Amino acid sequence: MGTVLKNYCAAAIRAMQAQFEASQSITHGASLGAIREQAIRDFLKGHLPSGARVVSGQVFDVDDNRSTQQDVIITVDTVPRLPFASGIDLVFAEGVVATIEIKSQLSGPALKSSGSGLQSVRKLTPRIWGYTASGVSHNWPINRILSAVVSYGGSSLQNLKQVLSTMDDDSQPDLILDLSSGMLVKNSGYIIARSGSEPYVELYDPAEGFMLLLIVLTEITGTIVSRGIDWRAYGAPK
Repeated sequence: MGTVLKNYCAAAIRAMQAQFEASQSITHGASLGAIREQAIRDFLKGHLPSGARVVSGQVFDVDDNRSTQQDVIITVDTVPRLPFASGIDLVFAEGVVATIEIKSQLSGPALKSSGSGLQSVRKLTPRIWGYTASGVSHNWPINRILSAVVSYGGSSLQNLKQVLSTMDDDSQPDLILDLSSGMLVKNSGYIIARSGSEPYVELYDPAEGFMLLLIVLTEITGTIVSRGIDWRAYGAPK
């Protein structure tokens, strides 16, 4: 395994953890949450391919269904969104490639809450006729939205696995990255090669997990994909 990218990710984690620790003097919960989320959004904005757009807000579909508030939404820049001055966007479901929930401390209840948010995105129905893709270097399905949870700390990976076993499949994230203890990767074969029968694979090095998250997002957003979208359906009478 190469060390340059891994060492870079380890240093990035230390920088974000230091920023998070410094923010602990802020007692206003919403402000603290905004700082926590912005640090990760800023990192992704600066490191993902130019075809990716990193925002926060809600995702909606042609039937006017909306997701819950998403901390990080990664979209392709060929699909528009509806921006607001507050920095919260409404994002067309057809352009979303990944969503990330960010937590200060990831407990069992917090994981289930994040799962409900991820589920609200998966229930949306993009109106896409078909895809053409080139430069595909990964196993991730082109028509699937990656769902991840990133936390600065919290319960052990083993405890989180127990909580995941009680959650519906469509509310389980594809990745859980704890910046202090490591990562859980869904054992689907889409992100890493299938290994054994366990539903999730553990990576106990946070830098290795962060590196994998960055690589997977780079693979997905770096793929050239053309989407045949039924834009007229958004203007059709309901």
